[in-house]
Amino acid sequence: MKRSVFAVALNHGSQTAAWDERFHEAPYKTPPKTPVWFIKPRNTLRANGDAVQLPPQLTTYSGGTLAVVISKTARKVAVGDAAKFIAGYALANDVSLAEESFYRPAIQAKCRDGFCPIGEVAMLEDVSNVQILTTVNGVERQRWSTAELHRNAAELIAALSDFATLQAGDVILLGTPQVRVELAPGDDVVISAAGLPSLHTRFTADAVIASQPDGQPTLFALGLNYADHASELDFKAPEEPLVFIKAANTITGDHSVSVRPDNLEYMHYEAELVVVIGKTARNVSRAEALQYVQGYTVCNDYAVRDYLENYYRPNLRVKSRDTLTPLLPKITPRDAIPDVQNLQLKTFVNGQLTQSGTTHDMVFDVAYLIEYLSSFMTLQPGDMIATGTPKGLADVKPGDEVVVEVEGVGRLTNRIVSEKAFEESLK
Repeated sequence: MKRSVFAVALNHGSQTAAWDERFHEAPYKTPPKTPVWFIKPRNTLRANGDAVQLPPQLTTYSGGTLAVVISKTARKVAVGDAAKFIAGYALANDVSLAEESFYRPAIQAKCRDGFCPIGEVAMLEDVSNVQILTTVNGVERQRWSTAELHRNAAELIAALSDFATLQAGDVILLGTPQVRVELAPGDDVVISAAGLPSLHTRFTADAVIASQPDGQPTLFALGLNYADHASELDFKAPEEPLVFIKAANTITGDHSVSVRPDNLEYMHYEAELVVVIGKTARNVSRAEALQYVQGYTVCNDYAVRDYLENYYRPNLRVKSRDTLTPLLPKITPRDAIPDVQNLQLKTFVNGQLTQSGTTHDMVFDVAYLIEYLSSFMTLQPGDMIATGTPKGLADVKPGDEVVVEVEGVGRLTNRIVSEKAFEESLK
């Protein structure tokens, strides 16, 4: 089973050309300078030959692409060495709804059930000009070449592994053209390329009974889910949940270290209540949502604000760096928390209280978040939702001890170290 599936947006020349004018306007102002990453969670994964249900009354597009599969642990890999870390390539379909903005995480467009079929892996000697062909019901609908990508597989491995340690089985989708192939119920779609096993997917309007993958549990996270925190950052509180996904590489435990990159101006903590899903949840009502909760825990969702760009906010360089999400392994049972919307959150830096708030001030409460996510994707046992942080952010420096706690749930301690000291400790 695949582990983390990373994907990159705006990596095809036609995409950046189509968006260039808007990227010079508000809220973007400047085009992105680094790869625009997002994550395909485990509910999206399907294999060759599987059927995928199209969401009703929503226009959905096929996005045939090439995927590179990692062979072994890859950390800070140079472009010239990337080939040593490649197990092979596979064809994939980055299925998506239309993307009308790159300014917010596209979880509703990108992360629905079955929205990432991936084919079988094979080795290719040269992927500089692979022709990716999409055929629908036996008719060719799209053909494009990997030569049209801004960054090739080696460059993407180097860029991602610079801040996120990749593991064997991790996958990177290399991107798609701006114009995609519209899908309809009953379509048989085949993605093909010379030297690779074809990927066949049938799209249907009917409910598809498919077991969900047993892969890496998904850690969802909320941005700006406390109104006071949003105002602290000069943002309006969102009108719908601002959800993004944390990669597995970023998670550490209690009494761990978190690395502050060198030559940095601002890195801050975020004390958060984490909801742990206890049973499969799909189209769950708000009234019944808490019945799907196994329990609660605590995380510290560090962010490096220096690296923030206004695309798929918050981006992986900000939020999914190695060591930046300490997570308390102990789960407090749901029944031990009589009112999850009336809990105190606190952060202490070197013993001094620096952040204090209450879950009562969430913009979107726990039950609503479960209802919202399960309305367009399947939540599975072990999946988690980090529910956001109140105001009271502060910069943290190497040597700082940071403690975050949620009333009745737990207390999580970790220490900040410099990038230089951390790298030396690994030698």
